[in-house]
Amino acid sequence: MTLPIILLIALTTFSLLSLLGNIFIFLRLFSTESRAPRLSLSLSRLGLKIDESQSVGNTRFDAHVLPLVSVIVSAKNEEEKIERCLDSLIRQTYSNLEIVVIDDSSTDRTCEIVREFEKKDRRVRLVHAGPKPEGWVGKSWPCWRGFEESRGEILLFVDADSAFSKITLESCVKYMLAQKYDVLSISPRVSLDGVWSHSIMPFLSGAINLFYPMEKVNDPASKRAYVFGAFILIRRVVYEAIGGHKRVRDRIVEDAAIGENAKSMGYRLRVEVGDGFATTDWEHELGSVFYGLERVMSHSVRSYGLLSSLQGLLFFFIGLYPLLIFLWEISLWATSPAVFSFSSNLILLDFVASVFCVALILATVAHEMKLVAGKIGPYPLLYPLGCSLFILAIFSTSIKISSRRGLKWKGVEYKQLQVARK
Repeated sequence: MTLPIILLIALTTFSLLSLLGNIFIFLRLFSTESRAPRLSLSLSRLGLKIDESQSVGNTRFDAHVLPLVSVIVSAKNEEEKIERCLDSLIRQTYSNLEIVVIDDSSTDRTCEIVREFEKKDRRVRLVHAGPKPEGWVGKSWPCWRGFEESRGEILLFVDADSAFSKITLESCVKYMLAQKYDVLSISPRVSLDGVWSHSIMPFLSGAINLFYPMEKVNDPASKRAYVFGAFILIRRVVYEAIGGHKRVRDRIVEDAAIGENAKSMGYRLRVEVGDGFATTDWEHELGSVFYGLERVMSHSVRSYGLLSSLQGLLFFFIGLYPLLIFLWEISLWATSPAVFSFSSNLILLDFVASVFCVALILATVAHEMKLVAGKIGPYPLLYPLGCSLFILAIFSTSIKISSRRGLKWKGVEYKQLQVARK
């Protein structure tokens, strides 16, 4: 058995191109992520770092001087998570706050749990969002209702499945005021559970950091912008000026749209790594993980439509192709060793390139896992599964949006129409 020389040249060329792509991605991610600002270091440099050992509520500032912060928690069927979230909020050292929980038509014990917190802390208030008006998608409606019910001069939008260290709000408000930022968002440490979330999160994190590095998001000269939905601290006047969630009511990825609107209108946007300040959970069941991927991808696919499918092909050649070549050549070696006596230099070069590619991919996935979840474990070995899901989600989201089919999120199907690129 012999292999055509043209085929060998093509395979080797693709392997070398894949290797170059993986080297670029690894170095690019390492470079951008190492330069990403960290809230703990920013606070230390400004002399604003707070000792977390201080007693709860024993803030060193006059509550009458500090601006009132309205914490708006959007909750839909969060009976397993809402208690942890509210418990972390009522324990904040920043005392001048109100906590407005917006129930988005929950059918479980979410409201019952919130009412228990209302009884023991007068700062907690439960509000029912009511029926979602036509044209509103995702959680924009409960967030807007929270704004309408709030009184604070600073707004903090958080997810019900998030939790915060007791100094988070005080640290971030002080930092925002000292630096005169208009919007401040921090990335949470993500709690992963199960095979599906561990396999996909490194790819999602890497894609965000590759295409939206924090240094670009924080650069006023760059158009790139986003915020983390788990923690969006924004001045009320700014929120009103950009139209708030009402202006982005047709967007499933409303948090990114909020960041884009604020930055495009000239307001100061700041995003930093919030390790130690915020944590959040991610989906763990296959269906929820996949729908979550489609939701995140809809932000870019909405503008590029079927052209986004090219990203899927790129991910295939960079992520899966080297592994397939590696496994194919191993099996070929075991079953037809004579093949390797023909054009052995090309086959050897192809094999070595694929081995280096797989090694780089494993190193990149491990790096992203450590960055997002704080630990690695054996999960980088799941990268073929995560990469396959990621590619499949790119194609499915492109097809659904281009064909005006709905995207499912939190048990509800929403339509996201393709828009013209600006």
